[in-house]
Amino acid sequence: MRIFSFYKDFFLFLEKILPDTDKWREYRTFYLNPHQEFLNTYFSHFPIISQSTLRQRVEKTKASDYSWLGHLISTCPPEKIIREAYQRCRKIVPSKKQPDVYLFIGFFSPDAFVMDFQGKPVICFGLERFKDFRLLRILFAHEYAHFLLNQSQGEIPEDKKLEWLLISEGIGAHFSLLAFPEYKITDHLLMRRDTFNWCQSHEENLKSIYFSGQYSADELMDIFRMGHHELKIPPRTGNFLGFQAVKKFLSPNRERKIGLLLSNKQTALSLELSSK
Repeated sequence: MRIFSFYKDFFLFLEKILPDTDKWREYRTFYLNPHQEFLNTYFSHFPIISQSTLRQRVEKTKASDYSWLGHLISTCPPEKIIREAYQRCRKIVPSKKQPDVYLFIGFFSPDAFVMDFQGKPVICFGLERFKDFRLLRILFAHEYAHFLLNQSQGEIPEDKKLEWLLISEGIGAHFSLLAFPEYKITDHLLMRRDTFNWCQSHEENLKSIYFSGQYSADELMDIFRMGHHELKIPPRTGNFLGFQAVKKFLSPNRERKIGLLLSNKQTALSLELSSK
């Protein structure tokens, strides 16, 4: 497994910041240009920032904004954590192709995600929002599962995109639980305890909303990701629904392995979100 620690060049840029520094020039010299192919691909996957907005954000950058992150990285190198997590994950389900991992600093990046880069899926971590690396192992395991799913056989029909989102998130959470059972279930689902308790009490209500036909796929995606004030639904409930579907598939038969879901998209899509 190769790890590309692009964040180191971002800290080189920070070292160049002085009162009269042309920050945009130094950012391009030390960070943007050396990693332009990766960063352009990242921006194309998450088009939340334009070139002018990026420049404005760079010009507001202060080295002190990243002092805590620099200290965290120096005391808890993320590369070591990720390599150790990979060894545990590959014992559960090995991959024919080892993943490439990119550690970078963006602006408002997702903490962890898989994207296509240079014709293959890669695992990425945007480090700028991390306050600690307590869940970095779980995040790696979750994204490793997505990495395997990305390479699995089969295609996702357009009308199954939402179902795939829920199921794949459930697979990722269940896989990280298998890899790191010492963590709390709420850590694997990336949700607070009160949200998890709510989901347990309102699981049938969530399913009835999903199957009601009252909402479009995009609306349901927003509901299950962001929550819904009027429906009194908290965020990230889709993770719970997907996790329950995976649990239901695996629990009756101990011979069933999660590798069955990670190797074939059609098998994964056969999971039932409904309790019927």
